[in-house]
Amino acid sequence: MTAGKLSHAHLCAWLRFKHLMLLTTLAESRNMHATARVMHLSQPAASKMLRDLEAYFGFALFERLPRAMQPTELGEQVIRHAWILLNDMERLVDDINDLREGGYGQLLIGAIAAAAPEILPAAIARLKQDRPRLSVSLQEQTSDRLLLELEHKRLDVVIGRLTHVSQHNVFDFEPLLDEPLRVVVRRDHPLTRLDHAPGLDELSQWPWILHPLSSPMRGVFESALAEEGIATPANVVETTSIQATLQLLQSSDMLAVLPRSVMRRPLAGGQYVVLERVIGKPLDYYGIITRRQEPHSAAADELITHLRQLASEALLPTGVTHDT
Repeated sequence: MTAGKLSHAHLCAWLRFKHLMLLTTLAESRNMHATARVMHLSQPAASKMLRDLEAYFGFALFERLPRAMQPTELGEQVIRHAWILLNDMERLVDDINDLREGGYGQLLIGAIAAAAPEILPAAIARLKQDRPRLSVSLQEQTSDRLLLELEHKRLDVVIGRLTHVSQHNVFDFEPLLDEPLRVVVRRDHPLTRLDHAPGLDELSQWPWILHPLSSPMRGVFESALAEEGIATPANVVETTSIQATLQLLQSSDMLAVLPRSVMRRPLAGGQYVVLERVIGKPLDYYGIITRRQEPHSAAADELITHLRQLASEALLPTGVTHDT
């Protein structure tokens, strides 16, 4: 067991990447036998490696349960850093191989649905005009999942929302645009033939397509229901896929709550209708999220510049949305 505080120099000299691999593999499998098999080690060797780690840090990293290895609270923090270090190394290898093969680097972007249809593709298009050989990867997901990928260094920049007040300690956030949420149905839905604007209590009786409970968009919807004392709809399909949502809307009487920016192009095609009802307050501003106190690549900086410009353009008179 180590005595006193850990030393950065001593940790660098002692810790090996195989230690990090053991921690992350065991955190995923929760089973020492499976972990040893993945790492091509004997189980006694893997178990000794874990004991060595715990002796070095001076606390248990995993709780030994009858049927599983459960990370301790302190262990979770060490495992989080292990993921970050391993992903950083993987990125280093990818970047070196890319450069050796004549590439021009890569940019890994994560985005929520509200940013993906318009502002982000436009920014990427401008970036590619200046850097045609840059490899760009775009992942669309909910903010909570994207932030985990960003923290673990599997993404370079996220266009989304912070999901917890404490995340300002981990990420830098620059707001871009806010988003009013609207109820969307197919063009010939029975609700479009009503002679009154339906209330939320009436809408809740219909089947719905919603984001998972962990997403900010779903949070706004649930808060609006709670304010009026209305239970969550019983008939719900959960998905983050805009394409699946649009197909479900078109082939059923389901309702969806979506940002207006996501629906701008589908609405122009005439297949869908936005009901008069606005759901809750607008979503908090989505924006540019990067790892705190970490320098950006030149490509990331250029993308951010384009995003700022496009956001300022979107806030001109067309920034106020009206039903048509």
